Amino acid sequence: MLESKLLRTRGDMPSRWHAEKLAVVEAGREIARKGLVAGTAGNVSLRVGSPIDELVAITRSGKQYDRLSEDDILIISFDADVVEGDHTPSIESMMHIACYRARADVRAVVHTHSIYASALAVARLELPPMIDEMIVHLGGEVRVAAYGFPSSEELAASVAAAIADRNATLMANHGVVGVGKDMREALMVCELVERCAQIYVMARAIGQVHQLPADVIETEQELYKMAHRQEAD
Repeated sequence: MLESKLLRTRGDMPSRWHAEKLAVVEAGREIARKGLVAGTAGNVSLRVGSPIDELVAITRSGKQYDRLSEDDILIISFDADVVEGDHTPSIESMMHIACYRARADVRAVVHTHSIYASALAVARLELPPMIDEMIVHLGGEVRVAAYGFPSSEELAASVAAAIADRNATLMANHGVVGVGKDMREALMVCELVERCAQIYVMARAIGQVHQLPADVIETEQELYKMAHRQEAD
């Protein structure tokens, strides 16, 4: 462990991860503004550092997202050790780290508790590939990750498995996880999952849910895979 990276900022000295922390702050405020979380629910992180010594900027535990500041963002290692910051990092830190370990192309992780998507997570109903945006941006159907107690290794493992070839998953009896090549994409993914969940619930209420044609799904999944192979490279 590099001792120099364990030194915390003091006084008015700016953090070397100032820009990254501000990106996490703004993302946290945005999910609150858009009603994707309530109170202190959910969490946001951004991968920082080098491939050799990778770090994560992540929201603190127990802070309302509409009141986030830079001081509420911690820098942690892939072992969940605090590198910079004076608060307790999100209890779902291991879940975020598991997503980064599972996908080299993932640079941001957003966990929300949006209403319709959370309802499907409680019902343990996956979102079928019913509109084109789901295939192009999410990779296909949105699976339900097996239930795991919050902050547990089981939850981290189930979420990582569910996003292995997808940009989103529903967490059984919990909420949503969206990932992306940057914070903007991860936020868009969470918004899209909630929109699709609303469409799904409404479609079931008024009639049947029809998936896209199989050949369209196959073609669009290839486009999704090509894009994410390029990002990983």
